Amino acid sequence: MRIFIWTVSIILGLIVAFLAFVFVSPDYDLYIVRSGSMEPAINVGDMVLAGPVGIDGIKPGVIISYELGKNLITHRVLSIDGNTLITKGDANKEPDSTPVRLSQVQSRYIFRIPFAGYVAGFLRTRPGWLLSIVLPSIVLVGFIVKDIIKEASRNEKSEKIVVKK
Repeated sequence: MRIFIWTVSIILGLIVAFLAFVFVSPDYDLYIVRSGSMEPAINVGDMVLAGPVGIDGIKPGVIISYELGKNLITHRVLSIDGNTLITKGDANKEPDSTPVRLSQVQSRYIFRIPFAGYVAGFLRTRPGWLLSIVLPSIVLVGFIVKDIIKEASRNEKSEKIVVKK
C-alpha cells in the first residue's frame, strides 16, 4: 500500500511541477479545444500544450495556433507562400478562407491531453471548486482529527498502565 501511495504522490507531484512550469513559462500555453475543426487529431474537450515555433519552424503538416481577431485558432498548415500561411482544420472540407500571416502565429502544437479540458472547465464551476478544494480539505481535517483522537486514546491507556503499577 505504501508503494502505491508513494507512486501516486510522485506522479501527482510531477504533474503539478509540469503545470507550474507551463504556467510560469512565457513560451508554453495550455488551451482547451472548443470546436471540432481538428477532429480526429484533436477533439473537443482536449487540452492542448502549445510551445514556441522552435528550430523546425513552420512547414506544411505542422499544427499551429494563431490569432484571428480575438479568437485563438488551432489548425494545420497546408502551404506557405512567403509570409502567408494557408491553414485548414482536419475536419473541415475547405481551407480557411482567411490566410494567416506569420506575425499572427502564437505557438506550435506539442501534444494533447484527452478530455482534460472538460475537467478544467468543471473545476471552474462552483461544484467543481467544492469537489477539488473543499472536499479534500474536509477529508484532510478528518484524518488529522482521527490521528489526534487515536493519540489521545493511546495516552490515556499509557497513563492507566502507569497508575496500576
